[in-house]
Amino acid sequence: MIAAPPHTSPQFAWTVEARAALLATVPFFAPLPPATIGELAALFRAKVVPRGEFVFHEGQPADTVHIAATGRLKIIRTTAEGRQVVLRLIQPAEPFGVSGGWGAVAYPASARALDHAVVLQLPAREFTRYLHRHPALALAVINDIGARLREAEERILDAETANVEERIARTLLRLVVPATAGGAARSVALSRQDLADLTGTTLSTASRVLSAWHRRGVILALRERVTILDHAALATLAGEGGG
Repeated sequence: MIAAPPHTSPQFAWTVEARAALLATVPFFAPLPPATIGELAALFRAKVVPRGEFVFHEGQPADTVHIAATGRLKIIRTTAEGRQVVLRLIQPAEPFGVSGGWGAVAYPASARALDHAVVLQLPAREFTRYLHRHPALALAVINDIGARLREAEERILDAETANVEERIARTLLRLVVPATAGGAARSVALSRQDLADLTGTTLSTASRVLSAWHRRGVILALRERVTILDHAALATLAGEGGG
């Protein structure tokens, strides 16, 4: 996980050098030459987003491309009944709200900070300009879109074929992969309501399943954090076998 450089203000800690170091870890930009990454870093600006605040709202003009620098965010969409549904969780060094970079007029969903976060922001027109100039960037974007489509297809298939325990187990296993970078604990900070939204179930069902696994020693389930204690057992519950 990328940490902000030490500074009294997280926003101003993100110098051009720090921004370039982060961008070099983002799959979108990693194929670019260091000089080009440096150019892009000079165009990005850092914005502090307090926990619970929105980076952008659904329907707002999609005029900016975003990279999570520190902290996590969630992408949410509001249903016709007014309920907010979590579509994705954004981890540090992950792009989001990129649709304006390839021509979308408005953001199709909202982005809200789960933690106190710092977000790097680039005008969408600049991102589009670099897409035209650098085929490697365009190819990386296509690959990223493909990966997201495959993930969406897996979630749809899970919703149709997997039981609720399998869906919750698979979601937890997927979410702890980025959370364990650098040898961190195998845990994810996530409310039970957000987990329920991600897995297509109710809050009461998600709470019941987590509590049962907690009692069995598979996980440690706190109010807004889940730690995996027995990865093999959770993989079995996910229908993936031991490991």
